[in-house]
Amino acid sequence: MAIGVRDIAWKALVLAALTAPPAFFYFTVLRFAVNVPHHDDYDSILTFLLSYQDADGPVSKISLIFAQNFEHRIALVYVASLAIYKLTGVIDFSAMIYFGTLGLSGLALALYLMLPRMERKPLYFIPVILFIFQMQYTETVFWAMASISNFYVLFFSFSSLLLLNREGRHFFAGAFLLAALSSVTQGSGIFTFAACALLLAFKRDFRGLAVWLALSAVVLSLYFGFYEKPGNHPSVTKAVFEAPVRSLEYFITFIGASFPFPFIAGLILIALFLLLTWMGYHRKNKAVYCALIFIFLTGIAAAMTRSGFGVEQALSSRYRIVSALFPIFIYMALLECSIGSRLWSRFSFPAIMAGALFFNINAYNSNAQSISDLNYLHKREMGKWVNGYPALVSHPDQAYAKSVLQQAVERGLYKPDFK
Repeated sequence: MAIGVRDIAWKALVLAALTAPPAFFYFTVLRFAVNVPHHDDYDSILTFLLSYQDADGPVSKISLIFAQNFEHRIALVYVASLAIYKLTGVIDFSAMIYFGTLGLSGLALALYLMLPRMERKPLYFIPVILFIFQMQYTETVFWAMASISNFYVLFFSFSSLLLLNREGRHFFAGAFLLAALSSVTQGSGIFTFAACALLLAFKRDFRGLAVWLALSAVVLSLYFGFYEKPGNHPSVTKAVFEAPVRSLEYFITFIGASFPFPFIAGLILIALFLLLTWMGYHRKNKAVYCALIFIFLTGIAAAMTRSGFGVEQALSSRYRIVSALFPIFIYMALLECSIGSRLWSRFSFPAIMAGALFFNINAYNSNAQSISDLNYLHKREMGKWVNGYPALVSHPDQAYAKSVLQQAVERGLYKPDFK
């Protein structure tokens, strides 16, 4: 009887440890999210809804949904904004933030399913939860467009890998559908096709690989068929040929951005990835290894397209979710390789657990002021704008933001409620 009670108490403790981080995360989101557009929300949501209202016929409207937005296609953002507008009669940016952050829960579930069955699996998953539900990516969390595109692209991509790792045509079809969906959720989603192709190659499913490559070519040709490089973005060729050292520094910093001394942290994480590759980890867990490849490709693309803005941009809050995932997958791989060893259970895992808890708490402490400041900024700028003052400072072009906001209010698309 005593053993049963102790076992129940232990399971309850593990359950509490798994649910407390997301509970506090979503409490913070509910507490600080406000119904105010931020930065690209003016372009990606308000301007889209205005254009959608003006569009003639279903073809024009569908074209708007799949249109290029800077270097991305963000159809899910557009569909979500339309859904909220149709359901409520107005666009609510806080509701979009709530929807966007739910993508993190889907992401956590996908990662849990990527791990094979093992004894004490929920216990060993606690560090992953602590790394996902934290506030290093404050700007992404409280930015409607970014929260949807940045979080759901990862959920769709890793879910695609998860399904493709299983056998059956229906899993293959579901995996491809998710890969296609990820590609029109954010630009990095196109790397899902490459990561999944590698997984099929590891499975030696060459027939499936041929079909996958053919279908991917169709989607990518549609994706890039009318692609135009944003005029204000740095040149990719310059990043590769004229400033390769800066691009490499950006990439390494991007990988290690979640930690102090990010360049050194990035080097360590990359070294661990290369070690896992040398050990043939892909034979143990193809989905996790290919997820690491996806993050690797995303980091390379970021370095090629963004390093021209300066290496310090690799530390931007809006990119941190990707940087946080690389150490998560490294941990999952090391867990799978070390499970059952006495060294792991007695020393390595307790140290990792303590480090993950410290990381999570420090992420909140370090960003508490940023969360409060962003909340105050949004309330202040919208309150001043409602009273006739130019204050839309969260967008770089105040004249444009004012024009878009006025049209949205006049047409009843958006109702600011700040006095």
